[in-house]
Amino acid sequence: MIIGVTFYAKKHGNFLLWEILKCVDIENYVWYVEQDEAYTRPPDEAFFEKDSYDGNEFAKLVLADHYIIFLKAGAYLKNGSYFDIKTYEDFVKSDCRLLLLICDCTYVDIYAKDENISKAIYETAIANGYKDVEYVTEKNDGRTRMDI
Repeated sequence: MIIGVTFYAKKHGNFLLWEILKCVDIENYVWYVEQDEAYTRPPDEAFFEKDSYDGNEFAKLVLADHYIIFLKAGAYLKNGSYFDIKTYEDFVKSDCRLLLLICDCTYVDIYAKDENISKAIYETAIANGYKDVEYVTEKNDGRTRMDI
């Protein structure tokens, strides 16, 4: 069973989040930013100014020029209950539909409860020219913590 996608996205700013998530209905979720170091380009100010965004706010935000060093963000249904996900088991039990993890500007892991979303993200990553694009399954998932 496909539980996510992993890839290497060598990119320096200029809409990285939009490129990754353009195949997802961003507006249908509430987005929680759990951990981040992300900046606007220019003037190098903090990109995320708060911890949660409705879908429309998040969709507009990801179109702004930005630079992500690391990020942990979760997409929840509008009436879902939020909590900080630490393990894959937490993710499965949660109302989180998609968990986005970016590390060192380039390493991306995305977990999704809907296999169709994982497949769309996989195809988008291939189309974007990202490297080492692979599906994450319960058998090949080496992540022990859902942190960056």
